[in-house]
Amino acid sequence: MTWHVHQNIGTEVLSIAGRYVILDEGNMTIEGRDFLFVMGAAIVDSSCCGPGGCQFLSVPGYIVSWKSRVNEDGLFMSEVEPVTDEREQQQIRNLAKTAFPHAQVIF
Repeated sequence: MTWHVHQNIGTEVLSIAGRYVILDEGNMTIEGRDFLFVMGAAIVDSSCCGPGGCQFLSVPGYIVSWKSRVNEDGLFMSEVEPVTDEREQQQIRNLAKTAFPHAQVIF
């Protein structure tokens, strides 16, 4: 099990090559288990290779406890079980393609 720190929607995270923005988060169900997803957009605009971007869907894992803790920055935390089974990952990718057809899915 691991802890996922929930970022506020609209949070922008800067990096050396660009930034990403958290657009949404929620949960979906597959085979009776809820998994957490975080949707965002990555923008590469300060890279030597040129500009680009993508929409992504990060899947921290199956939800064990939802927003059951608060960290030192006042952000909610949820306990999750990472999705490590390749068959389950593929099922989640297939479900995500229907709901978010242009998003890259990251585990």
